[in-house]
Amino acid sequence: MHLVMFDIDGTLVDSAGFDAELYVEAVRSVLDVEIGRDWNAYEHVSDSGILEQVLRDARLDDQAQELAARVQERFVSLVRDYLGRTPGAVREIAGAKSLIDRLLELPNVRVAIATGGWEPTAKLKLAHVGIGTERLGFASSSDARARTDIMRLAAQRALRGASYARATYFGDGAWDRRASEELGWDFVAVGDGVAHAIAYADLRATDAILSRIGCA
Repeated sequence: MHLVMFDIDGTLVDSAGFDAELYVEAVRSVLDVEIGRDWNAYEHVSDSGILEQVLRDARLDDQAQELAARVQERFVSLVRDYLGRTPGAVREIAGAKSLIDRLLELPNVRVAIATGGWEPTAKLKLAHVGIGTERLGFASSSDARARTDIMRLAAQRALRGASYARATYFGDGAWDRRASEELGWDFVAVGDGVAHAIAYADLRATDAILSRIGCA
């Protein structure tokens, strides 16, 4: 069995940079804390992991659970409102849906999505471009803060008790590549955010991509 997994932002969905801005705004409005936008500076590059570190650095640990819930609620509200006002802000990475549909047709492949975003906003963006999660294993930062833990959980949900001989993860960030290396999985870079031997500007070259990852 070949497990094929995708990140969302920058991999399946182009959110035009608004996602990071709204996350920063949610943290600022709830915590009155200004955070940097260099996600590589954080130990766990996920919505919950970044927020946990922000709360710790701001010495707000004693209120962490309540404040984290408020930040997430604010962020989800901001994203929903933004998409309502600016429907063109979220676009499918070219070829993403077609590639997933082809993979789902293959008998010895299981498909999953593992994202560092929280589940409500992640599914809002996927729905916006017509990608459903009903037939996929799905895990997010709502499940765990470490990307490797999110990926493992998505794998379990996709495999449903089956085992896999090979795993490939599609992502757009250095943290995606590091997590793949830690798990011993193959990595495919999407876009120009991270240098890697196997990289595609988008996902339109379906046949070439399937051949390259051994799913043709």
